[in-house]
Amino acid sequence: MVMVCISEMDILKDRNLELCAAMASAGKRVEKVVYKGVGHAFQKLGVVVKTMQKPKLVLKFIWMEKNIGLALDHVIPGHGTIPLSPYYFWPRKDAWEELKVLLESKPWISQKQMIILLNQATDIINLWQQSGGDLS
Repeated sequence: MVMVCISEMDILKDRNLELCAAMASAGKRVEKVVYKGVGHAFQKLGVVVKTMQKPKLVLKFIWMEKNIGLALDHVIPGHGTIPLSPYYFWPRKDAWEELKVLLESKPWISQKQMIILLNQATDIINLWQQSGGDLS
């Protein structure tokens, strides 16, 4: 039997999975173990494996009396924040539609994530409308 240790965030992950499939189709018994949240060469002796937090998408808002601004950031734990959009201001423009177009332009953002983010934006815009821009 062959054991293949694969790191979830390794750039070579797909090749390792292909190797497992090829060995299995050649009649070898293969056990693959996928280590979550780690990158390439994590298994070197003396290296402590720490699970990395996954990057996440975060909506930011600017709450003003006559407008509400929406923006999207990509937060990478331990590395910082990457702005993915400028602020889109509603009701000056259709900020929800602008956010939707941005999300659709990012093929790495899943449909599920897109729906969650757009629903969050809708909820905040509705709250802003109901409050008349007043935070108190």
